[in-house]
Amino acid sequence: MKSIKLRANAKLNLFLDITGKQANGYHTLKTVMQSADLCDELEFIISDGTGIEIFCNRSDLPLNEDNLVWKGISAVLSYAYFSPGCKITVNLTKNIPSGAGLGGGSADCAAAIIAMNELFHLDFFDDELKTVAAMCGADVPFCIKGGTALCEGVGDIITPLPTLAATDIVIAKPKESISTPEAYALFDKSGRQSEGDYAAFEAAMKSGSAKELGGALYNAFTESCAPMEVKGIRNKLKMAGALGAEMTGSGSAVYGIFADGESAQTALKKFECCDTFAGAYRTAAKGVEMIK
Repeated sequence: MKSIKLRANAKLNLFLDITGKQANGYHTLKTVMQSADLCDELEFIISDGTGIEIFCNRSDLPLNEDNLVWKGISAVLSYAYFSPGCKITVNLTKNIPSGAGLGGGSADCAAAIIAMNELFHLDFFDDELKTVAAMCGADVPFCIKGGTALCEGVGDIITPLPTLAATDIVIAKPKESISTPEAYALFDKSGRQSEGDYAAFEAAMKSGSAKELGGALYNAFTESCAPMEVKGIRNKLKMAGALGAEMTGSGSAVYGIFADGESAQTALKKFECCDTFAGAYRTAAKGVEMIK
């Protein structure tokens, strides 16, 4: 029996602009993604037997072919034309909220791809890992490496950026979730045009100043589809001392950037009496990390 344990880190969208819509209905983006150390934990075990079995601490998630962990495992085996001849068991501990825009499912899928490559010594090159990841979903290729990256097209054109210095953040999510298709539909219905200033954001990133970065955060979805509760959390984070706050992905989670850990912990107390998921975290340099 062999096993491997991994952390699958959440992702944030520090900048997200919708740049167009393809003939097939898919929207094109220009977004800067950033890993954060809010993470799920996964243990992959290979043993005698056959098939895939997933166990999870959450009862509301599918544990069959519809689960992105399962899809990641299947994609690797299909791409490698490989039959493992053993049973693959996954113990998944979910900490990243679903329907939040934090990429939890994509991160778990990336972890599954990396785990299969390691356990079965497939020796995939980085480009091969990204190819397999692209078979599973738009955010999965980013989650393979994580860190800080500019993602364009439908998320498949990835340009690594200098790693953002470890930055203190607070992530908060209301009970309400927003589906990605619904968010795009509301954006289209709003008739809004591209308003993101990437040049200003890029300059803020290069400055190395958390204050400058906080002032340059942008998400095209916020005005078109974010419910009042989400906007309320964003304002609450700013009033609690955030240097900037924005919704991530299509929501409904919001993150705030803080000058230091003490400021983040102070802001977190503002959510103690709320029916809201909230926690203090830091940005991370990787999407998936080994647990030793």
